[in-house]
Amino acid sequence: MMIGKRVAAGAVAVGLALAAAACGGSGGSGGSGGGASGSAAADGTFTYWTSGWQPDQIAEIDAAFEKANPGMHAKGQYIASSDQYLPKVIAALKNGTQPTVLLTQNPSDLPIIAQSGKLVPLDGKLTAETDALYPGIKESLFHKGHQLGIALAGVGDIVLFYNKKAFADAGIKNPPETWTELAEDAKKLSDPAKNKYGFYVPLGESEWITFAWTPMLYAEGGSFLNADGTATAFDSAAGVKALTTWTDLLKSKSAPTTSYAQAGSFDGAPAFASGTVAMIVNGQWAVPTFQKAGVDFGVAAMPKGAAGTSTSMGIGVAALLKTNDAAEKAGLAFLKFLSTPERGAYLAAKNGGLPSDPRQLEQPALKEHIAKDPTYTVFAEAEKTGKVRPITPAYNAISQALWIQINAALKGQKSPADALAKAAQDGDAALKKLG
Repeated sequence: MMIGKRVAAGAVAVGLALAAAACGGSGGSGGSGGGASGSAAADGTFTYWTSGWQPDQIAEIDAAFEKANPGMHAKGQYIASSDQYLPKVIAALKNGTQPTVLLTQNPSDLPIIAQSGKLVPLDGKLTAETDALYPGIKESLFHKGHQLGIALAGVGDIVLFYNKKAFADAGIKNPPETWTELAEDAKKLSDPAKNKYGFYVPLGESEWITFAWTPMLYAEGGSFLNADGTATAFDSAAGVKALTTWTDLLKSKSAPTTSYAQAGSFDGAPAFASGTVAMIVNGQWAVPTFQKAGVDFGVAAMPKGAAGTSTSMGIGVAALLKTNDAAEKAGLAFLKFLSTPERGAYLAAKNGGLPSDPRQLEQPALKEHIAKDPTYTVFAEAEKTGKVRPITPAYNAISQALWIQINAALKGQKSPADALAKAAQDGDAALKKLG
């Protein structure tokens, strides 16, 4: 899962590079496949690129695929870390050396890549596999009416962590079920004079702020973008209510006014690990940190708003690129292979992430993994109502506009309504520019 950001200027540069790639270069369907660095000859052999799998996992996946698909051969390559992955893909598209399959941690890469004309839409090609996904994951794969990729197992989401001892000391029996209850509990759990607070509100400038805030927006019935993805929609009564929840927690001194972002991580984990806060929104990746710190914690669903509960999800996706007919046929078979419940369960268990398809939970590989982690089912249950970042080339720019303005509201520099209005203005400008 990817929670980091890319600057909007990078998206503009990428768009220009793709425009050039669309005007020329080899690698079209039925072509040679792009030479040594691209997909191989028209014999059912194809190349795929990844930014996450290591050599041992690549070798295991390739061997399993070839066993299940005689005559087809996968050649996986780790290309770069997620932050450097897209520029390498763009360069390959420009000179015709692209692989047949891309595995990326950022779905918003796909509409940018599609601008080259070399991404093969999956419309109607993986219908059963797509329909089996969690609703919020399925929704995130479509852009301007076309399915650009298929989700991979290994999803990340966020839930509510709470300190059991702090709750017992405050006489609170259960974690809050609503954001209203959370605010009430946070006051009971706070003693600013002792540097103790009920809840952690993320401060600073990072994409994590957007990622952590949007579940509150959805819980109140709001949306990030409008139905056709042409304008922002978070500047709404639901958005104002969601942001006011955060600002009120700070005003009531139920949350620290100091950021606990540390070492490039913005989720504030040190605040919970140290006992400074009794509740925090975080993901599975934080479980080992809190266990190591000796915190007696529990996990619970994200609190409900007027419309229910929701979470933010980060996913990896696989996409098919134009190379040659035989390679594309094998590449599509590879996407189907990765989408089977058995293989999805293997991927989720291997990387410690969550399923992309609820059927994966019934597979032996994942059942064994779940038995060792009592928190797992809470994270998996949250996926039923979760949302993925919108798949748009403008996402990074919109998110940046949003977190800057949210931070201004948290600092008391703007009202929640004014902050969201400004973020929407800047976000709509990005959508108009980047599409």
